[in-house]
Amino acid sequence: MEMAEPANLKGYASPRSFSGFQIPIPLQSLTIRRYCEDRQLKFNHHVVENITPSSYLVLERVVEDAHQYQAVGMCSIGMLPSDSRYRTRLLSRCIEMGASIHFVFEQIIVSETSDIDALNDLLSLTSLSQGYEPQIQFLKNLIDSSVSTDV
Repeated sequence: MEMAEPANLKGYASPRSFSGFQIPIPLQSLTIRRYCEDRQLKFNHHVVENITPSSYLVLERVVEDAHQYQAVGMCSIGMLPSDSRYRTRLLSRCIEMGASIHFVFEQIIVSETSDIDALNDLLSLTSLSQGYEPQIQFLKNLIDSSVSTDV
């Protein structure tokens, strides 16, 4: 009985900050590699996006070459373009090419069109919460103080 080949995942890393983090490329690569090992996926060497803000030329190339592997992996959904139409086109094209998209930190896998809608909804909620950190911290402190006095 012949064993099936593990799915081939292409890594994608970015030198830019995303989701409030500035993660070195080697650490992003190691994170994706370990993710692959844990899921019996074959890690295909990562590519690195340009440092130019709002440039996704490397990601576009990965999507166009997606027929060469079964998956694309990156650390976070925060690495995707902020423009939802552009982001949707890229993700849809990747799925059309037969590759799923794996987001390691969020443990999300986008493998069909309906997943893109859910991802876009999540990113919309995330962007809505940005800028409200002081209010969120105030509410958290209020809840924490309420809980500690009730005990």
